[in-house]
This record gives sequence, structure tokens and C-alpha cells, in this order.
Amino acid sequence: MKRLFRTISLLIVLAAAIPCSAAGLGELNIFNHLGVGAHVGTTGFGFEAATPITKWVTLRGGVTIMPGISFHTDIDGTYTDYSNGRQIEQDFTLNAKGSLSRVQGSVIFNVYPIPHLSSLYIAAGAYFGGGKILGITGHSDELMNLPDSHSYLEIGDYQLPVDKNGNVEGALKVNSFRPYIVIGFGRPVSNKRLNFGVELGVQFHGKMKLYNQDTELDKIPGVDNDDDWQKWMDKLTVYPVLKFTLSGRIF
Repeated sequence: MKRLFRTISLLIVLAAAIPCSAAGLGELNIFNHLGVGAHVGTTGFGFEAATPITKWVTLRGGVTIMPGISFHTDIDGTYTDYSNGRQIEQDFTLNAKGSLSRVQGSVIFNVYPIPHLSSLYIAAGAYFGGGKILGITGHSDELMNLPDSHSYLEIGDYQLPVDKNGNVEGALKVNSFRPYIVIGFGRPVSNKRLNFGVELGVQFHGKMKLYNQDTELDKIPGVDNDDDWQKWMDKLTVYPVLKFTLSGRIF
């Protein structure tokens, strides 16, 4: 009972302190306004909420959605037939589907070097979630009819297995936490009814890794391919971001 009384008393004190704290923060121009915006760009489309921390710094947080944009590409592969006591290797080509669908969250701090004269800002923060940058799926009726075989697609220095039903499922993944730096123009919390903003930056996501369903694949020992897949996986360690935002202040 005493512990419950102490807990209730503490909650009452905290509740009484919140209005005072909010008033104090308002006098300092901290968290005293809220803006919301919608954006579109190389990361997809999404929504953000923003609030000032000081006249020099604005805090933004949001969600970005890349719709299920898909494309098809031919990928070379090899299957080994073990039937009739023989081991025969054959090459094949499978038409696979790639999907760019992903959802990301973000927390970003805008810093305005000259807040009274310009809406130019530099910003730093991070994107999180949405580690799968590209999904890969495919099917081959030919391979489905070869139960005594081992089949795989050749993606750079990796072998992506094809199952006994002729299906393949993989993904190129990056780090789930990706630092972000940007330069931009605009104010997500503006004195105007509407504000247009633009920013150009990069996410640092590291090297891409190939997964078969939820299992990370290892490179083939002694193989060093120089094809387009491997160049893309090795060299694209950052994701370019160009984003256009339309925002307005709620209060």
C-alpha cells in the first residue's frame, strides 16, 4: 500500500510539472511548434513531422515507403544432374523478378547556420529498418522436373540456390541502421501556410550482402567475378537521396 501511495504521489508531481516544463520550453522556442509534410524522391514517398529545438536546429522524424517497383532480368545459372549415377553440369538462364519494395524510418536534425537570413541547412541523422534493398524471386519449370540435381544462380561471387520445385528466393540486404548526411533548403516548420523544400544527401549503408530467404550466403571460395552484379554489390556502399517536400505548420 505504501509503495502504491508513493507511486501515485510521484505521478501527481510529474503531472503538475509537465505544464510548467512545457511553458518553460515554449519561452525558449523549444518544441513550441509542430509541422507535418509529405515528400517524394529517390527513397520513395513518405511523411514527416518536425519541431524546432532552437532557432538553429529542427528535429524531423518520419516514415518513407518505396512502392513495389519491379523489373525482370535474365540470370545465368548452373545445374548438376546426379541421375543414373552420372554427374553432368549444364548451364541455364532463369528470368528472375526484382522488387525494390521497402519501408524506412528516419530521425534527422536540420542545422540552419544563418536562421534569420536563409533557409539553407545542413543535416545529419539516420535511416533505420528497410534493410532489404532488392528482393529476388523466380521459377523454372525445367528445373522443377530435375529432382536429382543441384541448381543455383550465379550472382557475382555468390551462388543463390534453386529449390527442388524450381523456385528461387533471395534478397540483397544492407545495414538496418544507416547514417545520413544532407544539404537542403526549406523549413519543415515555417511561418507560412505551406513550404516547399528540397534536399540532396546520402545514406551510408555499407556493402550489400546476398541472402537466401533468411540465411546470409558466403562468397564462393577462390572465385572473383567482375560482372555487373558484383560491381554493384561492392561499389554501391551509399544510397543517394534526392527528396522534395511540401510541408505546413499545424501550430
